[in-house]
Amino acid sequence: MDFKRALKKGFIDELNRLYDVKNSWWQKMVDDEDAFILIRNNRIHVYVNGGLLLQIRMDVRNKMICETHEDFLSLRSEKNPYVKLDKDSTEPIQRVQGLNGLSEHYPKVKRRIKLFAVKEKQVVQQLALKFQQIIDLEVGLKGDIKEGVLKKGAQRVDMAGITDKGTLVFFEVKLFDNSEIRSKATPKVVGQLKKYEKLLKKYQSEILDGYEKQLKMYEKINGRFFKSRLRRFEKLKLYPTVRLVITDFDGSQQKFLLPTIIEGILNGMDWDENSPDLIAVGHYRNLKKGRLFKGI
Repeated sequence: MDFKRALKKGFIDELNRLYDVKNSWWQKMVDDEDAFILIRNNRIHVYVNGGLLLQIRMDVRNKMICETHEDFLSLRSEKNPYVKLDKDSTEPIQRVQGLNGLSEHYPKVKRRIKLFAVKEKQVVQQLALKFQQIIDLEVGLKGDIKEGVLKKGAQRVDMAGITDKGTLVFFEVKLFDNSEIRSKATPKVVGQLKKYEKLLKKYQSEILDGYEKQLKMYEKINGRFFKSRLRRFEKLKLYPTVRLVITDFDGSQQKFLLPTIIEGILNGMDWDENSPDLIAVGHYRNLKKGRLFKGI
């Protein structure tokens, strides 16, 4: 498996040059407390509100290429969101123009992304922003890579983090209303977790090497995000079990429905009743670091 988490020197140099430009689009993103930035194989992915705001890469001529989804570029008027229609045309809708426009309208674009991102993805990013130990999202563990993009069928784990002792841990996050956590037989999430664990075991050395290189990238790239996540370890270790976080349930659901769901998952995974690998918390904001990394 080609599991790379590094950028070429020219790419890093260009990012740092842009960071030094006051109010540049890159400076705004990397210093934004709402942004989570992923390093891939000579790519940068910027996530905001659970959505992929920007993909950044360098082409063969070392020209920076930035891409975003077209849905994120339409700007709603703050005063009147309606546009006029006649028989054959629609009044022009304001759209973000270029990277300078993205910088100018950055708060509006962030709010627009939130309209499209599913709640589960938003929760995952909020958890990642809350804990500085989290260093990756949407982690592809399987699938050939072509130009830095995982092909269809890749297995993606929601989050990866590194404990203060240097142990790499993966997490899958499910909201309570996700049907994958409940079943009269074996919940679908059990199969997901077991598949992930097989891949972690198979590609352990490549994955650890990838994240060791990613931490070294943090030392070289300027900006708040990278400095806030920067830590140094001589060697990383891998926790073999993918932990499951279940959240977004109320007191009634916790009392009457959650016990059956937990029992099905524990039995399917062959985990003990008090296994720290299953984390259930009503609201994600109440999750503490000690519980997230308990026993590791």
